[in-house]
Amino acid sequence: MSIAADNIDRWTVVDTLREGGGTRARVLKVKLGDRDAVLKDHAGCDPLFSMLLGPILARRESKALRCLSSVDGVPLLIGRRGSRALLMEWFSAVPFKTLQRDTEFWKRYFIVLEQTLAAIHQSGVAHCDLRSLNNVLVNDHGEVFIVDFVACCFKGRRWNLLSRAVFRRFCRADRDAVLKLKQQVAPELLSDEQWNRLKHVGWFARGARNAGKLIRRLSRILLTR
Repeated sequence: MSIAADNIDRWTVVDTLREGGGTRARVLKVKLGDRDAVLKDHAGCDPLFSMLLGPILARRESKALRCLSSVDGVPLLIGRRGSRALLMEWFSAVPFKTLQRDTEFWKRYFIVLEQTLAAIHQSGVAHCDLRSLNNVLVNDHGEVFIVDFVACCFKGRRWNLLSRAVFRRFCRADRDAVLKLKQQVAPELLSDEQWNRLKHVGWFARGARNAGKLIRRLSRILLTR
């Protein structure tokens, strides 16, 4: 999507996709020229959270989208709007859980999802929140879309062995999250080895998930009303 920088602020609201509040950014569908786009604005969070963390979260997600600009199924970053908001590509798709499809549909879908996730990891980004059912989208043609990279982890530099080890762990957690999604809509597609992985979630995945819950809880207590 190519839009001149001086036209980024010339948008009109089409629909509210998510109301802001607490730690949640406001998400709007907007018309940008002759194209639809998404405006994600952390100014819609509670004031203290928005002021302290809004710029950090918007910057992290913008960086992730720039790293993933060549990966199909990830929204293109159109541009930043202020310090707490970003404009990105609009996908005409819905959360995968809302579709009722047969096994063959899901078989093709998860092949593409796993390929998309591998491309994301190859580009140096781990998503870290694929267990959220609203972050994996699908359209009627079975095309895969992954959104919301605010919690992502970046691959460290070559000399940073600890950071690279953590990144690999988060990549594995992403892959395990996809197995969990598969279990919900098409459990018949899981192999014996995959069932075993689901039954024996590693300590890192459990720790990361619990740490994420703790951080979100503390953020709500300390930084929201």
